[in-house]
Amino acid sequence: MTLAIRWGIPVAVIAACVGYLIYSASGGSSEYYLTVSELRSHGPNGDVRVAGVVQDDVLKTDGGLHVTFTEKDGTATMPVEYSGALPDIFQPGITVVAEGRLGGDGVFHARALLAKCPSRFSTQPYTS
Repeated sequence: MTLAIRWGIPVAVIAACVGYLIYSASGGSSEYYLTVSELRSHGPNGDVRVAGVVQDDVLKTDGGLHVTFTEKDGTATMPVEYSGALPDIFQPGITVVAEGRLGGDGVFHARALLAKCPSRFSTQPYTS
């Protein structure tokens, strides 16, 4: 065997493995979410992520481990049901991404809630 073939095959295999690892690692971060309106137009079709603003109708039961609320985007609303620990900043007016499935009854059954952190920076000019 020539030197190029003897070293070329292992280098190609290593490069392919590294490429696969990079591809598979970036797959999770490229997932996006739908708005409430987009989900309503698609209908129930498996597991999805949906983002919206939590409305004032939050109802907590079972010591706060079961919560129902309405999520709203610009034009549509959707009831959400979730069981589990809530994010620390969960409250009405905050944007949450709910991961789960839209039931035939029109209720989104979330298995995970991700709260989008509000901006802590203001646009007011600095004064000394």
